[in-house]
Amino acid sequence: MSEFQKAAKLADIHEGEITLARLNGEELALFNLGGEVFATTNICTHEQCELDQNNIIEGDVVECTCHGSRFAIKTGALVGPPAAEPLKIYPTKVEGEDVYVEI
Repeated sequence: MSEFQKAAKLADIHEGEITLARLNGEELALFNLGGEVFATTNICTHEQCELDQNNIIEGDVVECTCHGSRFAIKTGALVGPPAAEPLKIYPTKVEGEDVYVEI
C-alpha cells in the first residue's frame, strides 16, 4: 500500500535542476516547474542511466544525455526516442516547507 512520505524541503528543489530523493529503496527525481513539484523515477527507461547525473531540462521536458531520450516531466510520457517506455511518475504534495511523495 502506498503512502505519502517526506522526500525533501521545498527550498531545496530548484527550478531547472533535478533533486534526488531515495524512498523505500527507489531513487526519485524531483522537479520544480514554476513552483509546482513533480516526481519521476530517476532511471531512464532506455539504458537505465540516472537522470540526475545525465540530463538537460527544457521547459517541462527532461532529456537523458546518455542517448537523448526525452520525457514529459509532468506525465512521464515519452517525447522522443530512443526510449520506448515512459517514466514512472509519483503523486506529490507540499505541506508547509516539506515535499511529500506517494510511494
